Amino acid sequence: MDKIQLRAFYEEYEAIDANNYSQIFDLIRRIASTVLKKSRAGILIGLEDLGFHPQGFVGGYHRVGTNEIYLNRNVLQIMREETPKGHYKAYLFHLLLHEYIHSIGYTEEEDTQKMTRFISRTIFGTRHPVFKIAAYGLNALFPHEFYEGHFEPDDHLPRNIEFIQLHHHDSRLTYM
Repeated sequence: MDKIQLRAFYEEYEAIDANNYSQIFDLIRRIASTVLKKSRAGILIGLEDLGFHPQGFVGGYHRVGTNEIYLNRNVLQIMREETPKGHYKAYLFHLLLHEYIHSIGYTEEEDTQKMTRFISRTIFGTRHPVFKIAAYGLNALFPHEFYEGHFEPDDHLPRNIEFIQLHHHDSRLTYM
């Protein structure tokens, strides 16, 4: 891989606003295309109220066989409000990267985790928050206590889904 291009990806990440899902996701797509030589057009990203559970939470998921990625709005809201901005952006990037890798054909969780770690290390190095989350899990940056007691859903039915408007050239290609 071209070191200049990898450095450009790193610098682009650093310049992106933590709340700009569209720019973050577009960068992820280009990184995955460069590193894995795979891509997928027409992805829809939805924010969904999935809440928290006493044992933890689901940060996001990709529905196999669809072009849909869902992110837990409750987790993102708490992280945005209660953690450093750089950590929030690292979590959002990690989560979207992980779910995008699922969407391009890595259905096994272990394979997806390995690819997420590999890409995170390749682009950011081992000291960056994105890599720390990929390698060591959320507790590397976020203490377990920060989300205790905020939400506790009573079921796993989709709730209050809001799709994010993506502003890249293939976002108009939506299909189900």
